[in-house]
Amino acid sequence: IGRRLAHLTGGTFQTLNTPAILPDPETCSRLLALDQVRAVMAALARAEVAFVGVGTLANSVFMERKALTVRDLEALRAAGAVGEILGRFYDAEGRECASPLRDRVVSLGLDELRSVANVVAVVSGADRGPAIRAAVRGGLLKTLVIDQAGAEAVLAAGREPAE
Repeated sequence: IGRRLAHLTGGTFQTLNTPAILPDPETCSRLLALDQVRAVMAALARAEVAFVGVGTLANSVFMERKALTVRDLEALRAAGAVGEILGRFYDAEGRECASPLRDRVVSLGLDELRSVANVVAVVSGADRGPAIRAAVRGGLLKTLVIDQAGAEAVLAAGREPAE
């Protein structure tokens, strides 16, 4: 879909062929230093549009693929994580969580993502309301494509009393 959208709009499509989360910070640093990876990361940092998904701790592609351990999840919960974009876990204010995981992620940082002119989140399902609200609160998203159940969950999350 990304390739097709890029073609239709005259853009380019970049593929970052690496694991998203690596086992340790040293491996991550070495991988990020490779010319091929640096070139893709530089192109991503200059993007005008980025399509992203929004995950949660309970519904994470990284858990499905066993990229996160139970210990990782415990650390993220302790750090206040409510959502994830690009493998970057963030709190209720949209700030990246201070956890050991953040030094093992191969992706744009959240500050770099904020500088992209249009960040489009494509989301479905009712379980992501708080994660979406936090991403919006933190300035991570500019456009939201969402199904009805998800939209209702986002609105409901806004009616919940603050903790």
